[in-house]
Amino acid sequence: MGIFEVVKKGFTTTSKLMNVVLVFFVFNVIIGLLSIPIGDPANAGKPGVVAASITMSVIFFLIFIFMQGGAMAMVRDQIKSGSAALSKFGAYGKSFYLRILGLLLLYVLIAIAVVLVLALLSAGLLLLGDNLVIRSIVAAIVTVVALAVIVFLIYPIYTIVAEDQGPIMAFRKGVVVGKENFMKTLAVFIIMLLVSLLISIILCFIAGAVTLPLGATGGRVVLAIVNAAIQSYIPIVMMAAFMALYLSFSGKKI
Repeated sequence: MGIFEVVKKGFTTTSKLMNVVLVFFVFNVIIGLLSIPIGDPANAGKPGVVAASITMSVIFFLIFIFMQGGAMAMVRDQIKSGSAALSKFGAYGKSFYLRILGLLLLYVLIAIAVVLVLALLSAGLLLLGDNLVIRSIVAAIVTVVALAVIVFLIYPIYTIVAEDQGPIMAFRKGVVVGKENFMKTLAVFIIMLLVSLLISIILCFIAGAVTLPLGATGGRVVLAIVNAAIQSYIPIVMMAAFMALYLSFSGKKI
C-alpha cells in the first residue's frame, strides 16, 4: 500500500466504525468532566485532589487497555472482512487484555532504559562543552532515537491482535516488521501526526471561539467535550491506518 493510500484507509475504515468512536467518546467525556474540578488551579496541591487524580489515572488506564483491545480487534475485522460487530467488543477486550497489559509493561521498562541511556549520553556530551553546537547534537540524537523507538514499537500490539500472539512473540515480530519497513512506517506516522494536529488545532480554535461567552466553567465543559471527540476519533483513524499497513506488510488480504 502507498503512504497516502494508508492514510485514506485509516479515515475510510473509521467512517464504518463510528459506533466504536462513540464508545470512546463517552469514555473520554466522562474523563474530561471528572477532570475539570481536579484540574482547577484552586485545588492544586490539595492531598485529596492529588490522591483522587492518581486513583482516577490508574483506573482509567486499566479500562483503556480493555477498550484498546476491543477497538483494535474491531478495526482488524473491518479491514479483513468488511464488517465488525460491536457485540464482540467486550469479548475482544477481555481476550487481549492481559497480553496488551504485558506488552505495555515491557514498553515501560524499555522507556526507562532508553531515558537512562540518553540521559547519560547527554550528560557526557555536555561535559565536553555546554554550548549551542553540543546542545544541537544532543537534541538531534534524542530526536533520532525517539523516532526510531516509536517505529520499532508501533507494530507489536498489532501483532498481538492481528495474529493472536503473546506479548514476547509479538514484540519480537513487531520490531522486525518495523525495522524492515522503517522509512514507510515513519512517513505514515509523521503524516498522520500532522493531519491529527491540523484537525485538533482547527476544532480547538472553533471551540475556543464558541466558549468565549460561556464563562470559565461552561468553557471548560465545552472544551472537555471537544477534546473527547478529538481523542476518540483520531486514535481510531491512526489505529486503522497502521492495522492496514501491518496487514499489508504481513501479506494479509485487505
